[in-house]
Amino acid sequence: MTTTEGKKATYKKRYEEGDDGLRFQDLTYTGNFVGLEPVTDGIKGDKMLKARAKSGVLEKVSKDDVLNPQFSIDELNDLNNYLAWNIWDVLVMRATEGVSGMIPRQEYEILAFMHEFYRWPEILRMTTREVGAQGVMDIGASARREIGTKVNSVHDWCIGAVGFGMGRCGLLALEAIGPDDYVAESNEILKFMQRVLWGKRQDGFILNSQDRYRCRIHEEDFLQQLTAQVETLEPGSPKHGAFTQFNAATELLAFLHHYDNRLGLGDTGPYELPDGNLLILRDLFVNEEIYHWSDVSEDARLPHAYTLAMIIDPERMGLEEIRVNDISTTFTRPKNYIEAIIGGAVFAREKWDTPMGEVYPIKIDELGDHLGRVQQATLKLYTKTSKMCRRDLIWNGQYVYYIDMILPHLRKAGTYEKACRDYDLWEIDQRVSNYYYDITKRGFAQETVPSKIFSGAGYLPFSDDADLRSSKGRWL
Repeated sequence: MTTTEGKKATYKKRYEEGDDGLRFQDLTYTGNFVGLEPVTDGIKGDKMLKARAKSGVLEKVSKDDVLNPQFSIDELNDLNNYLAWNIWDVLVMRATEGVSGMIPRQEYEILAFMHEFYRWPEILRMTTREVGAQGVMDIGASARREIGTKVNSVHDWCIGAVGFGMGRCGLLALEAIGPDDYVAESNEILKFMQRVLWGKRQDGFILNSQDRYRCRIHEEDFLQQLTAQVETLEPGSPKHGAFTQFNAATELLAFLHHYDNRLGLGDTGPYELPDGNLLILRDLFVNEEIYHWSDVSEDARLPHAYTLAMIIDPERMGLEEIRVNDISTTFTRPKNYIEAIIGGAVFAREKWDTPMGEVYPIKIDELGDHLGRVQQATLKLYTKTSKMCRRDLIWNGQYVYYIDMILPHLRKAGTYEKACRDYDLWEIDQRVSNYYYDITKRGFAQETVPSKIFSGAGYLPFSDDADLRSSKGRWL
C-alpha cells in the first residue's frame, strides 16, 4: 500500500481560474522587482508576472501577433522579465537532477550561453528567410504528430530562455555588452521562439507555465494510436519493475549523452484519458549522431530515441498537482509517481527523421535486450568521458548547448547544412574563445553566474530610449 492510498486526488483544482496552485519549494524570486512583493514559484508566480507586464505579450496572442516581424521594447522587457522568473522557476526544481560529477557543467554552460547570443541571431534569421515566418510556425506544428522528436519544450524554450535570456545576462555580467546593445538580435531570437511554440501549442500561449504547466500538444487521434499499445502494469509486479528500470537506465544514458543536461529528455502531457487516468509521453534521446561520442550508442545498436507512454492513476497517489514544466520534465505532489504508474508502452525511433509509420513498439517483456544495450553504452560513455581532458569536456558540453538547442529546428527547416557551410555553425566565435580564460577569473562561473543568471538579478531591461534597430551584428 502506498502512503497516499485512499487520499482523494485534487489536482483538477489547479486548472480552475481562481486557484494559485501549490508551492513546490519555499524560496521566492525577486529578480529586478526591487521594492515589490517577491514572486513565488508555480501558477501564482505566473499570475504575478502577467499582472506586472506592460504589454499583452504574456497573454494569449493571435497568429497575426506572432507573424508581426518584431516586438516592441515593452514586449521585449516583459518577455525578459518573464523568462528570468521562468528560468529561476525551473532551476529551483532541479535539486533532484542527477549529474555524473565528471563534467565541468557551470563552465560549459556560461560559454554556450554567450556563444548562442552572439551567433544564433544570424542563423535563425537565415532560417526564417528560407522558410518564412509561417514555416517557422510549421516547425512547431510538426511535433503535434510525432514522438521521438527534439522539437520539444526544452529545445524551444532554450531558444529564448537560454540563447537570449541567459546569454544576454551572462554578457552583461561580464560587462562585454551594455543593456541597450543587440536589440535587433534579441528580437530575432525571441520571435523565432515565439513562432515555434505558438505553432506547436496553437492555443495562444507559448510556454507551459502560462497554461498551468500543461504541455498537451498531441492531437487526439495520434494519441489514440499510442495508447492502443499500452500494457497493464501492476505496481510491484516484475513487468512494472522492468518498465521503471528501463526508464531509469535510459534516462541516465540520455543525460550523460547530452553532457548532464535535460536536452536528452522530453515529456509532454498530462493528457487526461477517458477513464480518468493521466498519460505522460517521455522521449529519451540516447543516440544523437552529430556527436563524436555517439559511437558508443552506435556500437550498442541503439535507436535515436525511445519513447515511453506512462499511464498514471491520480487517485492511487492522491495527486494534488502535476507540472510538465518548460524544460520538458514532469514534477508532481506527492513527489513519487512511480508507484502510481499502472500502464506503459515503449516505442523506438531509429533516426531523427524516421517516418512515424516506421516507429515501432517494443513489448515490455522484450525490454531486457534493450536494457542491456543501454547499460553497455552507458558504461562505455563513462569510460570515454573519464579519459577526456577538462578543456575537451568544456567545449564538448558547449557544443551540446550551442548546437543541439537549435539543431532540431534547423533540421526541420532544411537549413542545418547551410548553417554549417555558410555560417560556420561549428566554429567558435573568437570572443567566446577568449572568454574561456575570463570565466575562471574572480569565480565568475561559480559565483557571478549563480548570483546574476540563476537568481534573476542580472536580467537588465532595455531602456525606454533603446532603438529597435540597434545591432552589433554583421547580418543587418
